[in-house]
Amino acid sequence: MEKVVPKPEMGRLVDLLLERGYRVVAPVLKEGVILFEEVGSFSQVARCVTEKQDRGHYRVEKAEEWFGYVHGPNSLKHFLHPPKTDLLKVKPDLSQEVPIERKRYAFFGIRGCDIASLRILDKVFLGGFQDPYYAGLREGTFTVAFNCTRPARTCFCASVGTGPFVRGGSDLIITELRDSFLIRATTDEGKDVLEELDGREPKQRDYDEEKELEERSLSAMVRRVDTRDLPSKLLEKLESDVWEDVARRCLACGSCAMVCPTCFCYEVVDDITLDGSGSVRFRRWDVCFREEFSTIHGNPIRKSVASRYRQWLLHKFSYWVGQFGELGCVGCGRCITWCPVGIDITEEVKRLLSDG
Repeated sequence: MEKVVPKPEMGRLVDLLLERGYRVVAPVLKEGVILFEEVGSFSQVARCVTEKQDRGHYRVEKAEEWFGYVHGPNSLKHFLHPPKTDLLKVKPDLSQEVPIERKRYAFFGIRGCDIASLRILDKVFLGGFQDPYYAGLREGTFTVAFNCTRPARTCFCASVGTGPFVRGGSDLIITELRDSFLIRATTDEGKDVLEELDGREPKQRDYDEEKELEERSLSAMVRRVDTRDLPSKLLEKLESDVWEDVARRCLACGSCAMVCPTCFCYEVVDDITLDGSGSVRFRRWDVCFREEFSTIHGNPIRKSVASRYRQWLLHKFSYWVGQFGELGCVGCGRCITWCPVGIDITEEVKRLLSDG
């Protein structure tokens, strides 16, 4: 089902989702950054701004398009696999599991890379291992994806097949045209919502404009990764000097893993009150850049920064394929933008492939 709707109908779309009981998560402009946050109305959604992103650089500027931006540092992972999740509360006379949280999220204004990240996280948490905490937040999710017509300079989604235009996996897929939106519903839930929006049947000029926007978006993407046989090629570079060269620049801060929409590692911690009257067991995000991450019997296996960066990059582009059947990178470019020293994963992959 397809429909071209006038721009003011976007407000109606958000209202419909709220009326249906969804907790709407959308991009908002907050302290100069685009962030995904829960909103109570369309007036809170970021509009008429774009982003300037590059190595360790992020700025927001005014734009003519309503949704001429890509994304900021956070992702849907922050809502479905939160940074901290309480598991168990313990007192001297009582041990009580924390109830599994259940929410019906509607994710509005997400891009193809983030749609792909949902598919990957589903494999991680709902594949062979069923994680009840993720499942409680993921069940009943509704997605409104926007085709990306102005990718950031750090984006390379075309290389890994996740964008810039969305090919599926979302209830509604929207392309912003000059004066309207072309909306496609790909699920029954999406059709029910789209039917309530005012609009008209698409015409050939709408499809032509959309095609031009897609071609412009593809040509604007300056970063690329050659993924042909990439997992096996990278395994041949385990002893490359490139790893040590990266380590001399890398701060091992873990920022790249924190902003990555697919990194899923966590640790379980027991936090005891000072007076010993109780404790809480919780899980929180962890990153493979910590030396303690690989500790076994008090001895870290990956002691050097080079070995830890190698673990992270190879997990994204090699090991992940063996685990889950696809790359662990969706080409969103967040790790490039939010690296404080501007390490570019696409350049490091190129250097590795050409080394030796």
